[in-house]
Amino acid sequence: MISKITGVFTARGEGHIIINVSGLGYEVQVPLVVEKALETMPLGEPLELETIYYLQVEQTRATPVLIGFQNSIQKEFFEKLLTVPKMGPKGALNAFSRPVSTIASAIETANYQVLQSLPGVGKQKARDLVATLQGKIAKFALMQDADLEKRIAAGAALPSDIAEEALQLLVMLGHKRTEAERMVNEAIAAEPAAPDAETLVRVIYRKQQEKK
Repeated sequence: MISKITGVFTARGEGHIIINVSGLGYEVQVPLVVEKALETMPLGEPLELETIYYLQVEQTRATPVLIGFQNSIQKEFFEKLLTVPKMGPKGALNAFSRPVSTIASAIETANYQVLQSLPGVGKQKARDLVATLQGKIAKFALMQDADLEKRIAAGAALPSDIAEEALQLLVMLGHKRTEAERMVNEAIAAEPAAPDAETLVRVIYRKQQEKK
């Protein structure tokens, strides 16, 4: 199992990059969202990627494949996509063309228009994504991308359980889900160390009062 690769970024191609590790060049497939993020990175720079290793079976031949991600959040989200029926690594690679929070939010809110705009995702696959993952990936949808990158850089964990519980509380209190997601995002940014959902909800209502 190869879970991470560290080396020198030596080449890029459509849907893949090459990382040189001790004289060996490893081809690493990357989803479009990662490919775009690496567009401005000059060749020759050191690069570390989280990876997933699998065997691509075609007729009687099995080819080892590495898929690379910038961070553990992208990798974890990709693994969630793999649980969707008939998605597979190839399908997940194609679909993962936009930021984690964008896709996760579309799944959580059943935004089929956004989901069907993803490469390789038609009506049925969009339904499968929602049926399989809705309610299970709120922590990804709640994180704004800029805030997510800051947390990753700082080594902070996603407040997944707390954020999800706070979201459910707000929905029970009558807030629309999209509004609740925005409110939780703002509260997390203001109070990233909130110990529980109740504290987070108090922060949310305090901020609402401050806006009046």
